Amino acid sequence: MKERSELFNEMYDRLRQMARGRLAIDNRNARGDATSLVHEAYIKLRGWSNSFQDEKHFLATASNAMRQILVDRARARRSLKRGANVEPLSVSIETPLHGTPTIVDVLLLDEVLDRMAAFDPRAARITEMRMFLGLSEEEIAADLEISVRTVKRDWSAAKAWLKAEMGSERRKGPSGANHSATS
Repeated sequence: MKERSELFNEMYDRLRQMARGRLAIDNRNARGDATSLVHEAYIKLRGWSNSFQDEKHFLATASNAMRQILVDRARARRSLKRGANVEPLSVSIETPLHGTPTIVDVLLLDEVLDRMAAFDPRAARITEMRMFLGLSEEEIAADLEISVRTVKRDWSAAKAWLKAEMGSERRKGPSGANHSATS
């Protein structure tokens, strides 16, 4: 087992690169936002564990920490700007849901992932690792100790489910009422 600080030092550049790839850029400094996200993740990781089994365990835990931080940021942004016409905090998804790279609302993604985890925890974990860390199917398979074929099958089903769920959520307004063209 490696100590947290040793793994963090080894993985710092990779985590920052992953974070930079995930943050939607609203004419801000991507490097600064990514660095801030990685540093906040490290602080959160310090409270969770003193050691990790290996790099895969560390990355999986870091992905969870980054997700929580981005959700907290999005909630804070929403509460500070209540009533204002403010864009939601988003992440860039290199692994596309719709056939092209996509910008996704963090709070919506978090809500949908929580619903997925209730009926398929493994697919939710795979989705989190793909969307928040950008891990490959091979890396996820190794981390979860399952076959690449299983990851591909679960990821394919998860993408279809996410596309349907996120599409229906976007049509709903703040009250949960459907605001589609037929309403």
